[in-house]
Amino acid sequence: MLAELWRYPVKSMAGEELAEARVTYAGVTGDRVYAFVDNNNKSDFPWMTGRQGHDFILFKPRFLKPLDAANEIPDAAEFAIEVAAPDGEQFIMGDPKFTEFLEKRFGHSLRLRFSERCMTDARPVSMFGLATLRGLSEETGIALDKRRFRANFYVRWDDDAPFFEDQLVGRELQIGETVVVQLVKKDGRCIMITLDPDTAAPSPKVLESVYHGHSGCAGVYGAVLREGIVHAGDSIYAI
Repeated sequence: MLAELWRYPVKSMAGEELAEARVTYAGVTGDRVYAFVDNNNKSDFPWMTGRQGHDFILFKPRFLKPLDAANEIPDAAEFAIEVAAPDGEQFIMGDPKFTEFLEKRFGHSLRLRFSERCMTDARPVSMFGLATLRGLSEETGIALDKRRFRANFYVRWDDDAPFFEDQLVGRELQIGETVVVQLVKKDGRCIMITLDPDTAAPSPKVLESVYHGHSGCAGVYGAVLREGIVHAGDSIYAI
């Protein structure tokens, strides 16, 4: 069952839980549609994220008007958002003052990027089993918050074994009445999962457990084969 449905309007900032969402070939509509590029980072991963500044994950974006899942092709204006800084100060995304605020706070030269296509790291959607969360909590001795893992789909499988989703790589799954996702690869992890989503305090033990016990992976990535609307609570079927 799809236990929880999430999207992250700004790459590496806080996410929002949803009751329903449209899922397209590009991913969950509104997911990671904004990102900040580090102008001095010439690598193949140029994004400003919680890796460079842990507090980046504490910024909370929200759409000014909730996206309508029934709208197959929203206008660009419908993606307007505001962001609350950790101290509560509010900014409108696209205001140069917000970019300047972030540059001063984190010491990086930044450029805002917008794309209606989700700017994910590897594949359009990600899936994470709640049993995997429980297993990692037991391994680390930390009551882990699922938000550390920044997945779109948090799943309660009929098989309650941790890392059960690893067995489904290569399989096609139907979520609800319409959406079909093919799980294509395990989700390789970085220091982002060490950060507490409420405080940004790091717990290196989390990444150490994933690396030493699970080949550096936790959760899976998927490609969308059939578009549609999904709801929290939808059944998930292997097809």
